[in-house]
Amino acid sequence: CMVDALVCNGLPEAALDLVREIREETQSRDILNTVIYSTLLKGFAQSKQPERVQLVFEEMREEGIACNTVSYNTMIDANARTGRMDRAEELFKDMETHAISPDIITYSTLVKGYCMYGDIDKGFAVLKQMTAAGKHEPDEILYNSLLDGCAKQHRVDDALALVEDMHKNHVRPSNFTLSILVKLLGRSRRLNQAFTTVEETC
Repeated sequence: CMVDALVCNGLPEAALDLVREIREETQSRDILNTVIYSTLLKGFAQSKQPERVQLVFEEMREEGIACNTVSYNTMIDANARTGRMDRAEELFKDMETHAISPDIITYSTLVKGYCMYGDIDKGFAVLKQMTAAGKHEPDEILYNSLLDGCAKQHRVDDALALVEDMHKNHVRPSNFTLSILVKLLGRSRRLNQAFTTVEETC
């Protein structure tokens, strides 16, 4: 609770100091667990300190603390936010090596990261990999990340195919989905299609 309180108040460094103090105490070090370390990871990720996130992750491993899906998601997110998609990829492969199942958040984070940094084809590849595995269905957040990526690269046909895919998978488009489409179709001088899309989607 104390680690969580420090992290929630923007003091991840103080939370790390506390964890290290506990680790030095022979009687109390066994209370350190995955949840405590995942909270630390989250704190440094939120304060945009990927180097510290990596340090905590390494300490976690040294201590023999098991990493779970949440730990990996936090690590992938911290690297994706700072454009380190090569590192995010490594972590994703590492999950597989350690038999830790990715969830919808893992896939969405990877897709968003690739789209943010202009590699939309890799984003589509992640979607394909996820649907091929058959364990998770894409959600609105994942679709919107890809749509936003399509909009930035003026890939109208890919965006429209994604919307069709949303309908097929019964994923309800949001206002955000619609605004991306209208912007993209407007920029591509396809105004009639923009009006039709608004009518059909609503």
